[in-house]
Amino acid sequence: MNRRLDDRDLWAGVVFVAIGVAALVLGRDLNVGSAADMGEGYVPWAMAIALIALGALIVVLAWWTDPDRADRRLERMRWRPITFVTAAILAFVAALEPLGLIAAIACSVLAANFAGQPLRAWPLAVLILVLSLGVTAVFVWGLGLPVHALPRLGG
Repeated sequence: MNRRLDDRDLWAGVVFVAIGVAALVLGRDLNVGSAADMGEGYVPWAMAIALIALGALIVVLAWWTDPDRADRRLERMRWRPITFVTAAILAFVAALEPLGLIAAIACSVLAANFAGQPLRAWPLAVLILVLSLGVTAVFVWGLGLPVHALPRLGG
């Protein structure tokens, strides 16, 4: 398959590299350890390195398969998805501690819903319900992470 990559591939690779570098910088104080004795930073460090490598590969392929790239302007950036996906992440982070995991997921899904073609109310409610139950089952009940599912009463 000889598919020509386009500007979206180039930008995706750049974003992957940027997120990987940001993860390395933000997690620099975590203990990485070794494969035999993993610290809390081992998996985030490995994922960041993998993300940087994948992003670099995508960028190289985007440039390598399109020698006329220098003669073309980069495709106009699509700000709506970038804005609402970022808002979804920030909504999750802002809501998690005061409102609990279920409300944080709801806030995040509501914000992310506007990144593309929005869902109608009923499918959106089902999505929030399924994600809330699934994430709570895996992370709170299954793994026992110290995250509260519902808001804490009484401070």
